[in-house]
Amino acid sequence: MVTSMDHLPVVLVTGSSGYLGSAICVDLCRDHVVLGLDRRPPSQDLRDEAPGAEWGVVDITDARGLMGWTGRMVERYSRIDFVVHLAAFYHFGKRWLPEYEQVNVAGLKNTLEAAIAAKAARFVFAGSIASLSPPPRGNVLTEKSPPVDHVAYARSKALGETLLFDYQERIPSVSLRIGGVFSDWCELPPLFSLIRMWSSPTVTGRMIPGRGWSGFPYIHRRDLVAAVRNILRESHRLAPWERMFASPSGCTQHRDLFPVIRKGLGPGFSPRPLFIPPVVARTALFIRNRFKVLLGQRRYERRWMIDYVDKPLVVDAQYTHSTLGWTPSPDLGILQRLPVLMDHFRKDRREWEMRNIRRNEGQYAYISEKNGTASKG
Repeated sequence: MVTSMDHLPVVLVTGSSGYLGSAICVDLCRDHVVLGLDRRPPSQDLRDEAPGAEWGVVDITDARGLMGWTGRMVERYSRIDFVVHLAAFYHFGKRWLPEYEQVNVAGLKNTLEAAIAAKAARFVFAGSIASLSPPPRGNVLTEKSPPVDHVAYARSKALGETLLFDYQERIPSVSLRIGGVFSDWCELPPLFSLIRMWSSPTVTGRMIPGRGWSGFPYIHRRDLVAAVRNILRESHRLAPWERMFASPSGCTQHRDLFPVIRKGLGPGFSPRPLFIPPVVARTALFIRNRFKVLLGQRRYERRWMIDYVDKPLVVDAQYTHSTLGWTPSPDLGILQRLPVLMDHFRKDRREWEMRNIRRNEGQYAYISEKNGTASKG
């Protein structure tokens, strides 16, 4: 038993080598005992930035292996106080794949059972605002809005919330519905796609499908980390079953992003968009994706996404902000931070592309801000 750490809360983070998990581990290790669990080992930068963290390489679909590893951690640290569950499978297609059932449903259940066996006080689940249905114009989504199953990823998150509800008498939980999480290098597939498209010097670079009303709430990764920290701090005051937003209220639309991105590209890029009918956008996307398939390139944009043009996901996060005593930092808002992203885009395009492609392809590796070109931001 590690007696020198007895006074520190013990937190298990699944998906600890990933984009969100790694940042949470680095932050929490300052005043928590961090147990990082992932099917991939952590990068050396992550090990260096989270000293003292305990790393386990276990797949959450392996119920026996997961229970065995968490059991050993309980023996070593006497307890696990919190579980932050970020491990998940995602795919940009619309259809249901076996991995959704194996990882996002069965894997979640395995992790819940392991948390219950460890007598954890709170289970934090990474939900998604993208699992909600766009509200009618003039209305907003709240923490009570039910998830829907319009695409496979959203269905898996909806099933996850149902599991948490069913387990609430055995373990208190929070479904943290997360907005579009970006960093100073972008690392958010939808935003990466927009910046790439709008950086074209041709007429394509000025095109916006619909009237530019498409959008959803963005949150900087640092603010997401702060939200998770506040949930752990306020856990004792929360209800056994909570749904919360990791986002600001409102949403940021394409027509808001476009002029800031174009300005960040430098002189010669017109800030005036060309709005194109969704049917034209659907045809253009079909042709573009056919070429990508032929070239063996990974596609983010899919034709089903055109169905959501001009249907923004507008949220009211007042309940979350008041309950946690937390709000996203104004200085880290997407429109305020875009100039930093675009500075990286212009000055270190190779690094920018590498980080975003690795994130898109599920091969994210934590890079310390103290190392490499990241220190320039």
